[in-house]
Parts: sequence; structure tokens; C-alpha cells
Amino acid sequence: MSSIENTHWSLSNKIYLRIIFLYLVLYIYPYGFEYIVELNTSDISFWKDLTIWFGQLFLGWEFDKDNLLNGFDSKYDYSRFLLIITLSIIGTIIWILIDSKLKLAYDSKIKILTRTILRYHVGLTLILYGLAKVFMLQFGEMDLNRLESTIGDYNGMRYLWTFMSYSKFYTMSTGWVEVIGGILLLFRRFTFIGSTIVFIAMANVVLIDVGYDVRVKMFAIHLLIMTILLLSDDFKRIINFFILNKPTKPFLDQPLFKKNKKIGYSIKSAIILYFIISSTINFSKRIESQTVNRFPSLTGYHEIEILVINGDTIQESNKSRWKNISINGSSYRPESLTITSVDKKKFYYSFEADTVKQTIHFHKFNDSIDNAYKLSYEKIDNNIVVFKGSYHQDSYWMKTKVKTLKDYRLTREGIRWITDLK
Repeated sequence: MSSIENTHWSLSNKIYLRIIFLYLVLYIYPYGFEYIVELNTSDISFWKDLTIWFGQLFLGWEFDKDNLLNGFDSKYDYSRFLLIITLSIIGTIIWILIDSKLKLAYDSKIKILTRTILRYHVGLTLILYGLAKVFMLQFGEMDLNRLESTIGDYNGMRYLWTFMSYSKFYTMSTGWVEVIGGILLLFRRFTFIGSTIVFIAMANVVLIDVGYDVRVKMFAIHLLIMTILLLSDDFKRIINFFILNKPTKPFLDQPLFKKNKKIGYSIKSAIILYFIISSTINFSKRIESQTVNRFPSLTGYHEIEILVINGDTIQESNKSRWKNISINGSSYRPESLTITSVDKKKFYYSFEADTVKQTIHFHKFNDSIDNAYKLSYEKIDNNIVVFKGSYHQDSYWMKTKVKTLKDYRLTREGIRWITDLK
């Protein structure tokens, strides 16, 4: 059996190992701790001022300190990446010089620690994002607002989010691949198969993120590179087995606490137990916030055919005229009401309803119900609804034509195994 302990450590190998280790630690701390839900990274981060200073001095960039867009392929992100690379190189030089003076040899332990950090960071991150797909939280589900949007107005990322929300089967399947690969990485014995699964998943994610200009490309690329690093010790074995048809020896990851495995098992158990409890609480809240809909019967997209304000009929040529009302139109935020005007301005509200009295009270998300506007509604038939009430001290009466999810071809047709069967 080959192992890390049998590695010959040349100077170039030592430099490479230390640069990777330092970059990994600096990259993860603290913005990579997405799996520690209770941690507010802004409270423990020292990067903000240092990164801005580095970007201004060496890159000539200006930054909006109130809107750095951290994590969204921003100038701040690239400035931090370059800063981390610089610090890793400087740190490695100092580290090598100290080791040469003290004649210390602990390179195998550094590599074991590096691989352990990689396994847990990639594994926990993939489980987190995989579960978001499994529970249809990342992309949401196909909803009324998406169905009524114009594709030509989308950017690449919004277009991707829309078609990913269409197929629960595909989205949930990709999520399970990430979850399974992530879980396997938490156990040394399954590092190779876990890394292989995660590599396939992340290669697909990187291609999609680049192809559709998703604003987290560098995040995905980092995870892919980390996965490749985990596979790097298996490259020779892979070539021998799959290409050269030669026998190979298994590669064995060494435990971080070899002399006292109980410490390692205790730490692993604590990490996994925390992650399970924390993730369960976090996902329960997210699922509830995106799926709780007390008023499903009101879900609909209302095209306003006639609008009367204070007794005057408002013509469609008036740009401030309401064009449509979407009720429960977003899968990300049920129990929301969106008003869109002719000039495409949108007004977002939360609402409460009384389906017995057939009334709706809607208000801005940060306001209380005391500041709500009131509309009563009456369904004339399945497609026609009449609203009347008050808005900004004006009286409103409107007749709308309503569409629900079942009125769209895209949501009516599922997977058809026999395409010409009616």
C-alpha cells in the first residue's frame, strides 16, 4: 500500500505543499465557513480593509465599501484572491527558511492536515449545496412570475435559474449526487470514490457557471481545484488502471491523529453531529419560509382589463396604470403580492387574507398589518375576478383575468415516455 508517509519531499514539493496549505487556510477563513450557520463571518473577518487597501494600491481599483459583493466574482473577491496568493508565497518563503535553520521534517503531517481540511471543507460544502437542490431551495420551483416573464429580458444567470426550476427530477438528482459525494469525503476510506463523484459534479457546475455567466464562477472553480488536489495522489493509479491496463496499489489516506485515534473519532463525531443538528434547523426554517402558503386558492396572475380609480377609468396608455397583480407568484416567497405597472415598475407586498370574507390586506414587507391596504375580491367565474378597495387613500375597482399554474403548457406537461400518446 502506498501512503503519504512514503512520499519523497524535494524542495519543490515542500514549497508546493506549503503554498497550497497557506492558500487553503487563508481562502477558507472565514468566508468558506458556510456550513457553520451560527457564525457571522463579518464579525471575525480581518480581510475587508486589507483587501481594499491591496486592491487600491496594486490594482488601482475603487471599491464601494457598503456594497463589496463579497462572493459574487467582484473586484473585492479577485483582490482577495491575489492578496492570498501573495501572502501564501511570502509565508512559504519564511516558512522554508525557518525549517532549513531548525532542520525540521514534518511535511507528511502537513499534507495529511491539508487533505483532511480539503475533505471536510469540500464535503460539507457539497452536502450543503446538494441539499439546497434536493429540497428545491436553490433555484426555487417554476412559478407564475417566471412563467409570465420574457426570456429576452433575462440575463444568463436568471435564465439558468428559470430552466433549472422547471425539472424537479433533474435538479434533485444533481443535488443527490453532490450530497452523496460530500458524505463520502467525510470518511478517509472513501476519499477516492467521493472525490471522483464530486469532480464530475463540480466539472458540470463550473461549465454551467461559466457558460451562463453565473456570478459565483470563482467559488465553483475553487471547489473543483480542491477536488482535483484530493485526486492528485491517484492520478498515476488512474492512468495505470484505465489507460495502460496495469495493476495498481491502493493509496491509503493516513489519519490526522494516528497515535490516538480516539481523539480523531471524537472530533469527527462532534463535527458531524453539529452539522446534522445545525443543518436540520437551518433547512427546516428555509423550507418553511419557501413552502408555507396559507392561501393557495388565491394563487394567480391577474391581467387587469379594467381599472377605475376614484370613479375614473384609467386608460392603458397611462404608464403608471397597474398592468397586472401577481398573488403567490414567487416560489421563493409565498404569501407575497406583486403589482406591476405599464412602465414595468414593480411594487412588492406581503399580504394576509380572509378567504371567508374574501378580503386581502397587503403591506410592505417591513411594515405592520396596521399600515395595510385593503381589497375585497369576488370571483365571477374561474377566470374573471373583480377587486375593489383602497390604495394610498384612493378608491380602486378593477376587473382582472386570472391565470393559475395549470393554465400554462409548461406546467401541465410532465415527463412523457410515449410522446405521441394522447
